[in-house]
Amino acid sequence: MKFKCCEWALAHLVINADDLTYCCASFDKKLTFLENYHGESVDIDKYIENRKNYIEQCKQGNFPEVCRDCPTLEEREWDETVGFIDVSVSNRTKCSCNCTYCIISGGGREDRKRELNTRETYDVRPVLTQFKEKNMFKKGCHFIIGGGECAEYPKGELKWLIDFAFSQQGSIEFLSAGITYSQDITDALKVGETKLKVSVDAGTKKVYEAVKRVKGYDHVWKNLKKYIEATKKNPKAEVTIKYIIIPGVNDNMKEAKEFINRCNKIKCQNIEINVEFFWMNENFDKPISDNLREVLTYFNKQPNLCFSSNISTHVKKWLDKNLA
Repeated sequence: MKFKCCEWALAHLVINADDLTYCCASFDKKLTFLENYHGESVDIDKYIENRKNYIEQCKQGNFPEVCRDCPTLEEREWDETVGFIDVSVSNRTKCSCNCTYCIISGGGREDRKRELNTRETYDVRPVLTQFKEKNMFKKGCHFIIGGGECAEYPKGELKWLIDFAFSQQGSIEFLSAGITYSQDITDALKVGETKLKVSVDAGTKKVYEAVKRVKGYDHVWKNLKKYIEATKKNPKAEVTIKYIIIPGVNDNMKEAKEFINRCNKIKCQNIEINVEFFWMNENFDKPISDNLREVLTYFNKQPNLCFSSNISTHVKKWLDKNLA
C-alpha cells in the first residue's frame, strides 16, 4: 500500500544519552519511545506495538505534530515489517572537540562542554542484545556510531559494536572529529562495508581552531591519511572529509581552496559539503552573500564532492535556489 511516511521515523532507532527515539531529524522535537532512559531493560513488545500504531496513523494521514512539516516525508510503497534499517548510537557525550555549531553542547558553551565530558553515561550493549534476540535488525542494517567521539569510547566497547554490526550483515558509519586515532576504526575500514566521516570545516589552522575551539589541526590530517591508507584494499570502505560552511566564519575562497588542496594531498576520494543547519533554516528565503555564493559555486565544480543530503528535500531545494 502506498502512503506518506518517512524512512527515519518508520525504521530508525536512535540511542541517545537520555532517551531512545524513533527519529532525530527534527532535533528539538523528537519522536521518543523512552524518556529518561539510561540503559534499562526495554519492553520490545511495546516497541513493536507502538511502531505498528504509527504505521496505521501514517496510512490515515494522522501524523504526530512533529512529523507534519518534516521535509523527509515521502509518499510511496513502504516496507511495513517492524524492524531497523538504521541504528544511531549516540549515547556517549564525551568529545575532544567543542564545535561552534554543536547542537548538543549548545553552540560550544564551555560550561555545557565540561558537563558533557564528565557526565555518567551507559553501556548500549545490553539493549542492542535485547533487540537482536527479537530479530529486530533487518538484513544489511546500517549502524551509525557517533558520540560524542566514538574513538574515545571505553576500552572494548567500540570493538564490540563493530563486531555486532558485522554479525547482522550490516554496514557501519563512524562520525568522528578525527583528533583521537582509533585502531578499531582502521581495522573496520580494512575488512567491512565501512564509512568514516570526519568534519574538518576549515582549510587553515586558525579557522579550524576558531570553529572547533580546540587544537589538533595537523594531527587530524595525519590521522585522516592513515585512515585513507586503510581503505586501499577494501572497495567497500570509504573515508569522507566534511566541510560545514558557517557563514561569516569559513565562507571564503582562501579556506575553501586550502581545504580542497589538503584533501587532494592525502588523496581523499570523498568530500562532503554542508551548510550549518540552523543558519540555513533561519535564512532559507533570504539572499545569500557574494562570498557564500562564490564558495558554493567553487565546491560544486570539484570532483569527488557531494553536498550533504541528510535532509535531502530541504537541502536540495536550498542549494538549487542558490546555485542557479
